[in-house]
Amino acid sequence: MYQQTTAHLQSCFALRPGDVVLARLFPIISLQRMLVSLVEGGLNPWQPGLLNKPHYLEAGASKRGVNNYLSEVETWTGRRCFKTHNFPKMLPFAWPPEPVCAENVFGKVPPKIVVFVADPRYALALMKEVFSTKSFVNPMPMPCDMTDFIEAFVDQQLPVFGDYFDHALAWADEALEHPANVRLFSAERFASHNPRDVCQAVVELAEFLEVPKASEVALHLVSLLSQSPPDVHAVFQGDSLIPLDVMHGGPMIELVGPRLQAFQDALFQASNPVQCTFRRMLTSWFDAPSLCLATLGESAAKGVASLLPITCSRPWKGKAVTGKARAGNAFSILEASAGTALRCAPIATAMAMHQQNVQAARRGPSGRFVFTLLRQMGSPRDDQVPAAVFGSGVWRNPRHKMGSA
Repeated sequence: MYQQTTAHLQSCFALRPGDVVLARLFPIISLQRMLVSLVEGGLNPWQPGLLNKPHYLEAGASKRGVNNYLSEVETWTGRRCFKTHNFPKMLPFAWPPEPVCAENVFGKVPPKIVVFVADPRYALALMKEVFSTKSFVNPMPMPCDMTDFIEAFVDQQLPVFGDYFDHALAWADEALEHPANVRLFSAERFASHNPRDVCQAVVELAEFLEVPKASEVALHLVSLLSQSPPDVHAVFQGDSLIPLDVMHGGPMIELVGPRLQAFQDALFQASNPVQCTFRRMLTSWFDAPSLCLATLGESAAKGVASLLPITCSRPWKGKAVTGKARAGNAFSILEASAGTALRCAPIATAMAMHQQNVQAARRGPSGRFVFTLLRQMGSPRDDQVPAAVFGSGVWRNPRHKMGSA
């Protein structure tokens, strides 16, 4: 998709200092709103028209023509935010970037690429919703059963932008090679039911982007996420995709728990070959050169054992849902815990240690995964969690040791 446009952009477009590119292969418009509000300085993810700019590089250049598109983005003041779905070797700009000079008029912050990755179950559930829901990018939706969607995915009948697993692995390798410019972030952390976790995730994102006063900015941005305006329809009117949860009184960032549960229920109904193929796909992430990606792969391999109890997966809600204002409670939690949460050891340290272990392992004898598939449990009672599990254990890569959480 957009091959000619991409090739043209590669030859004539380079990111300037301060630019930020969002790279992801699953649809989550809410995170794009959060990132754009953080990068472009508005700090209001609910701002109507926030995504009106042609941030999607390939689509914007294809629609307007490359020269006209580049002339338009040159007029954007301040830091700029872009988006791409491509693999690192097919980026619509010159890469890697040139070193930033101290006297550069656009500042000293090098170009950054934020790669949002997610538990494959969460990502596939979101993909299925986009295929089934009418929107600007999907005027002719194709409603389908979740089980059928999973089968189509594992049979590689949905090659919209490329393979989801290979895309994430390619970006993990790129982050290992260019750690100052590229980093992977787990989407689930921004959708957590715990505002402390969300705040810590936003702090880490802001620090990677070298946003001034990252802790204060994160606290402000997270507090706004829980305050939906009276007319949410007006907020998303011009967006290509609309977050479904917020339109029904839920949070802006799509809930994780219900989607993981729905995926597990559907997987349980799938054929054994489909389940086995999906399991094999997950193993490709176990020795990824990214702690973020390896953790997501192991979590997905646990099946229902990785799910939170229903009572713990409900979001902190506002007046529109509960009939009484509870947003203040979320603010007080954030403010009271900000000092503790923001003093946590940087995740970058753990990531660096994991990457060193992976590099060392790759230089040694090759190893293969040793894993045991526990038998699936019988049909559950109505009050039990569905038994669509891969087994309560986790496939282990003997070349690195990680916790089960």
